[in-house]
Amino acid sequence: MVGAAEALFLTPQTITGQIKALEERLNGKLFKRQGRGLVPSELGQLVFRYADKMFMLSQEMLDIVHYTKEANLLFDVGVADALSKRLVSQVLETVVADDERIHLRCFESTHEMLLEQLSQHKLDMILSDCPVDSSQQEGLFSIKLGECGISFFCRQPVPEAPFPACLEQRRLLLPGRRSMLGRQLLNWLNIQGLQAEILGEFDDAALMKAFAMYHNAIFVAPTRYAQDIYSDDSVVEIGRIDSVHEEYYVIFAERMIQHPAVQRICHKDFSSLFAL
Repeated sequence: MVGAAEALFLTPQTITGQIKALEERLNGKLFKRQGRGLVPSELGQLVFRYADKMFMLSQEMLDIVHYTKEANLLFDVGVADALSKRLVSQVLETVVADDERIHLRCFESTHEMLLEQLSQHKLDMILSDCPVDSSQQEGLFSIKLGECGISFFCRQPVPEAPFPACLEQRRLLLPGRRSMLGRQLLNWLNIQGLQAEILGEFDDAALMKAFAMYHNAIFVAPTRYAQDIYSDDSVVEIGRIDSVHEEYYVIFAERMIQHPAVQRICHKDFSSLFAL
């Protein structure tokens, strides 16, 4: 009771009085004693579940009113740290419309952390490398935007062995195994029977490339940007694989389905963006 009172900036006596009044109205006890503390009774658990849904609906209502009434549309987007930021930036260009004032805020984290924040109404949308199961994540939806192939790069001179055997001749940098792409690449190496020495795992593609240049290692990046990566003559593409792709999904809550920014992304054809 003391902790609840402090969180609500009320006195414990006020909290106790309000609980008693609610119990009288419901004709039952909301708490029962367990040791030296209190735990919810069966009635208390039932009331909590309904109250939780009520507060969630009220928050959704405020979100909808907020983005339909404010002069600036506030739009909070979470970006999975494993994704190519260049591709993400081009997807987000769709959010901005010339005839609309929008305040875009981007946050980067893991897929799991972003999903949790989306469920808590702290984000409006997520760009990630894997979808959600709507049957397991109630109220969340995902749409695949596209996918792009993966290539391996390194500094010259290139390894002597042909691809993919050449991956055993230098140390290798990969996306982190907590990402979908990282797990797929590790599985691909295993299927190929390659004994590659993995020097490191990186969530940030730019950091991976910089580290590869310093340590003369092989690194991976979307084939879509191969020409940009080896525009410097010192970096070359040594091979690409068709069985592994970096996938891009937009994930949003049901409450955001009518948000104009979400509508634009969901209805946009990104096939030219992901084409070679």
